[in-house]
Amino acid sequence: MSLNRSTPMKWTAITVRVLLVLFAGMMIYTVGGTALTGGENAYYAHGEAHSLVCALAPGITAVEGNFLENPQRQKPAPTRSVYDDAYPVKKGVEFQTGPPEICKDDSTLGTQLLYQTSRFATPFMLLIALFLLERLIRDARRENGFDEVIVRRLWFLGVFLAVSTLAASIYTTIVETGLAVSMVDSTVRSPWNMALFGWVVPWAYLVAGLGLVVMSKVVRAGAHMREELEGTV
Repeated sequence: MSLNRSTPMKWTAITVRVLLVLFAGMMIYTVGGTALTGGENAYYAHGEAHSLVCALAPGITAVEGNFLENPQRQKPAPTRSVYDDAYPVKKGVEFQTGPPEICKDDSTLGTQLLYQTSRFATPFMLLIALFLLERLIRDARRENGFDEVIVRRLWFLGVFLAVSTLAASIYTTIVETGLAVSMVDSTVRSPWNMALFGWVVPWAYLVAGLGLVVMSKVVRAGAHMREELEGTV
């Protein structure tokens, strides 16, 4: 009796497809709502919509004219955060706490495009990775799981997951740093140091991508051993 190779992966394929559909639906809803409203769905206060653009606030000592260097600048009261009016910011920019951020209401196309693409960069790459995974499982169910084509796609998925999420995190960090510098009404010292320390490295995706690459090597070695055994028989 021949064994149907697709049977063991049936539920895996169904699970991945459900995740792909749910994730894609969430992305379409979120990105579509943001595009239609010009970012106004970001924040509501007093019945008005605000297109907030936020970035991690630079360190107090990294900005010239902070309250530690300028005796004329009023120090924050005990009931206020140390980041309230800690250094000069441009008109319309306000400090937010937990974690310290600076935000402004800006609905211009260029600013919103930068801000929103930085927000969705990593989720978009994960969506593509899920699509590649679904395609990989579909082909593995149809063909032999040890085929060279399947091995190459497994390797490509691992490399794509690691490289794309790393690139997305770097892009997000650069955009957020640039937005923060543009909102400060003074000189920011060493903005690249600020970007480096504010960079969130996607370790989980890097490890997962590396694991898929290693797995492709293992599967390729298994495929070669199977070919040798079939040739011997």
